[in-house]
This record gives sequence, structure tokens and C-alpha cells, in this order.
Amino acid sequence: MHGTVVEHDFRLKNEGSATLKIGKASMTPPLLVTRMPRELAPGGEGLIHFKLDTAKLRGPFNGQITVFLNDPDLPEAGLSFEGVVIPPVEVSPLPAFFVSSLRGKEASASVEIINHEPRPLRIVKIEHPTEGFTTVLETLQPGQRYKLTLILKPDGPSGRKTEPITVGTSSEAQPTLEITANTFLHERTYTFPDSVDLGAIPISQIRKNPGVLSMLAQTLMVYQEGGSDFRATLHTDLPGLKLKWERGPKGDRYQTTIGLDPDKVHAGLYKGLLLIDTNDPAFPKLTVRISGQILDQ
Repeated sequence: MHGTVVEHDFRLKNEGSATLKIGKASMTPPLLVTRMPRELAPGGEGLIHFKLDTAKLRGPFNGQITVFLNDPDLPEAGLSFEGVVIPPVEVSPLPAFFVSSLRGKEASASVEIINHEPRPLRIVKIEHPTEGFTTVLETLQPGQRYKLTLILKPDGPSGRKTEPITVGTSSEAQPTLEITANTFLHERTYTFPDSVDLGAIPISQIRKNPGVLSMLAQTLMVYQEGGSDFRATLHTDLPGLKLKWERGPKGDRYQTTIGLDPDKVHAGLYKGLLLIDTNDPAFPKLTVRISGQILDQ
């Protein structure tokens, strides 16, 4: 468990006919060797004692140990010190929600809160912004396991949000749990992603190999949820940008490739908008922010 010190002995045996000398041991931090024999007589045995302080560890730990010997057949002996460090109170499968939905449709996701301490756990309070979602706590096993469900409001604010959820507990070792709520409520017609970053590249690389810009091009999808005859045209206010778009076979989306024209690029920052005109009367125009940089080097 997180915060405890784990100790383990590795047994060594000298099966050779000469004295086995143990020079040193290297190991994955924060592993420590606290006891190690310097040599073993023929047929002799010894213990190498390691300890691991888990105060700064969480999740899987794959510790590797190398013991250096004077044995010409085995100059380095490899050992493994592996395990999983669990917190006193665990949020499973991970302390985060990822929920998206179309406006008007409810969506939800759940995580489990698991008590690994001997004392029963109580959930004292749950705090978070309430504009875009609500939460519901369910007791699965009193004092041991709880289910926390996030429900995205179908009439909440549109767009992507990352917001904190703070769960207060009765655990002295872990009185608060921090869970991240990643939500996305989108309209019937929307883009993914909602902004485009073309990255940064030196202009010298472009001059040497103009084709590098095609490798940096980004893909943007334009969707109409439930559409079958969706139409869109795209243009931009950013000079030097190349656009290519193709309508999907179901008639509900477009795939757009956005890149820089190697014949028109110049050093500096690029900031502008992708402007999308659609045949959806409720969402006739969409805008997407575009950014990038050509380095003067």
C-alpha cells in the first residue's frame, strides 16, 4: 500500500569452487540495499536485503537490480523487484471521467471508490461545478466500495470542459480525492477537434524539404449528427493555408486536411480561422481557430 516500506531478501549461493566476491549493486530508485555480504565461500549462502519506500510511488513499480560479481561466467546478476503500489483509497479504473454527448441526450460514466484501509471509509462530501453535470454516489459495500456516477446535463453549456471534482473522505491518510471531469456537450453540427495547432518548424527545414509540411498537416472532421445530406464548404482568413476536404459516404460528415503551402510560407506566427458554411439551418456557420509557427532558423 502507498506509504508503507516493503522489504525483501534475495538469497545468493556460491556454487563455484572459489570465493565469490560481491562488488556492488545498482538498482532502480527508490530501492535501497541495506545489507549485503562482501564475499561468499564455496558452497556458502548469503542474503541481500532491499527495502522500498512507497511514499512517492503509485501504480506499477518495475524495479531492476544488478549485482556485480567477480564470477567470469556471471559478472552481473539481474534481479527484479516488482509490484503494484495502491493508495489507501483508490479510484478505479482511474481518477477521471470522460463523457461526451449530443445536446438533448443524457450521457454518464462511473468510477469506483475502493477502500484499502482496515477502517471503514465514509464519503463526507462531494464538491464540483454544477453548470454542466451532476454526480450521484451509490454505496456498493458499506465502508469499502462506492460508485460515483457523473451525469452530463443534456441542456448544459456546449463545448469541452475540464473541471475538478473533490471527494472528501473519512480517511486520515487520504482525506481528499481529486477526480477530473472531462466533458464535451456538442451541438448537432460540430467539428473535431475544435481547434487546430499546426505546430512549429524551422523555415530552413521547409526549404531543404518542402514535403515536410505535408507530414505536419492536420485532420479536422466536420459532423452533422444523424445527417444524410449534409453539405459544407470551407475557406480561411489565413494566407498560406492549404485546405482539402472530402464528403463522407454516409453524407453526415467531411474530412478536412489542413496544412501550410510551401510556396507561401514565411517565418512568424500563424493565427487565423477556418470558416465553415453548412446547409444546416440551425448551424449555418462554424469557426475553428488555427495556429502555428514557422521559426526563423
